[in-house]
Amino acid sequence: GLLYQEYRDKSTREEIETRRLQDSQTDPEETSPSEETSSEAEPTSTIENKAPPQINLLRNSNSRFNLWQDLPEVQSSGVLSILQPDEIKLQEAMFELVTSEASYYKSLNLLVSHFMENERLKKILHQSEAHILFSNVLDVMAVSERFLLDLEQRVEENIVISDVCDIVYQHTVNHFSVYITYVSNQTYQERAYKQLLQDKPAFREVISQLELDPKCKGLSFSSFLILPFQRITRLKLLVQNILKKVEEKSDRESTALDAHKELETVVKACNEGVRKMSRTEQMISIQKKLEFKIKSVPIISHSRWLLKQGELQQMNGPKTSRTLRTKKLFREIYLFLFNDLLVICRQIPGDKYQVFDSAPRGLLRVEEL
Repeated sequence: GLLYQEYRDKSTREEIETRRLQDSQTDPEETSPSEETSSEAEPTSTIENKAPPQINLLRNSNSRFNLWQDLPEVQSSGVLSILQPDEIKLQEAMFELVTSEASYYKSLNLLVSHFMENERLKKILHQSEAHILFSNVLDVMAVSERFLLDLEQRVEENIVISDVCDIVYQHTVNHFSVYITYVSNQTYQERAYKQLLQDKPAFREVISQLELDPKCKGLSFSSFLILPFQRITRLKLLVQNILKKVEEKSDRESTALDAHKELETVVKACNEGVRKMSRTEQMISIQKKLEFKIKSVPIISHSRWLLKQGELQQMNGPKTSRTLRTKKLFREIYLFLFNDLLVICRQIPGDKYQVFDSAPRGLLRVEEL
């Protein structure tokens, strides 16, 4: 049973090996015309009458079948000699989506049962810390479980999988918004994890011990935390792979296009969520550092973000030689330039900034000196 972090490399290697075997088996010099005719003439009813494969990927996490044609039911059915090579490749692409979801669910389950529900960890973490660290992972796992059960049911209906992208589409539209919530929290999650490692030696010790457990297969706690972000982007690629193999203008192409479009929407929303959270985090940090010498200006706004910040020299006084001799011509200032606001400060002790002027960006005027 592979964890999701291991799954991709292994499945890629096995697919390469399988394709080599396929190429050697379909060598035209080794296949006689009579053999081809007998294969084509074989009735397809044998496929339909065959008992559907009991995959049970969700319930049997030790399943070793990463390839559709490895299934004993598929090998004994004779279907591999009937289907065209392109259809076999499509079956493999659809089956990979199913088995990778099983592997992903297994890794999520480990994140929850091994880390989140660990009694020692629960005692160390404050409720708010645990909420930031694990976010809505229980919702994400419930969605993955429901998705996997529907995929399993489809695979068990017939040895030759009819489609999976219609299921992907339905779940993306109705349930995958939980990914947006989880991924958007990533900025806070990363910050909280680093802070906990730094401030709580007991947390650091427990995490290190849990990571050493053979169940984790040498993988870090943080590699489990980023699983939902990796999965939603990977799902889009898996559907793209199916899209490359389906017949043009077919029903399966239509459902694959629909599924891909919806997944793309979710991925974009995830990225936008991360960007907004990161900006908000930055604005809160800046607000804490500002002390207003003038009337206070509210800095935090959902429509505001930082463009540039840094130290500059401000030129003072009339530009005469007399002034140059008697007065300091420059003084240090610090600017925060937002998309809609300019704030002018002086840097003061304690990593703070004293604001002595500000202006909406639309009212700024630039002159050539």
